Amino acid sequence: MEALAEDVPAPVIDDLLVLVEAMREGKESALEALYDATVSRLYGLASVILRRVEDAEDVVCATYAHAWANAARYDQRRSSVLGWLLMLCRSRALDVLRQRRAQSALLEHVANETVDDISPGPDELLGLVHHESRVRVALAALSPERRELIALAFLRDFTHAEIAERTGLPLGTVKSHLRRALLQLREQLEAR
Repeated sequence: MEALAEDVPAPVIDDLLVLVEAMREGKESALEALYDATVSRLYGLASVILRRVEDAEDVVCATYAHAWANAARYDQRRSSVLGWLLMLCRSRALDVLRQRRAQSALLEHVANETVDDISPGPDELLGLVHHESRVRVALAALSPERRELIALAFLRDFTHAEIAERTGLPLGTVKSHLRRALLQLREQLEAR
């Protein structure tokens, strides 16, 4: 990705920085100009990773939406504007690949099951209801903050970095809270 940023002339890099500064002030025209100046590079990266036009387009749109919403968090000491955008795009593209793999594995698993495997009997249904209530009680015992982190990680399928970004918590804190929450859930479910 750095090689791509090195190909961009210095005045263009300075212009991109000015555009991000204008985005911080809420100027939508700056986002439009940033899009025009960088979309071909982001689309190229997403296309190489995903190999599907629709997915690449979605990832590029999500990248610019994130850049708009988080322009104030951009730190020029950490990377160039183009480097930042490419990193955001790459992360989102890899998330799409992970989701694809998970969906593919699930579909393969479901396709391999027989009808008897899919249709639980009355005893199994009762066991599922009982198990669900145990999980609900265990989740209710967590602090609201940890419950939110568990929901983001497992129900919304956010990565640790995305959770940190969304909640404003440091990445290490997110990992620590999630690990402790899972241990607490395990202890409560095993105790019952």
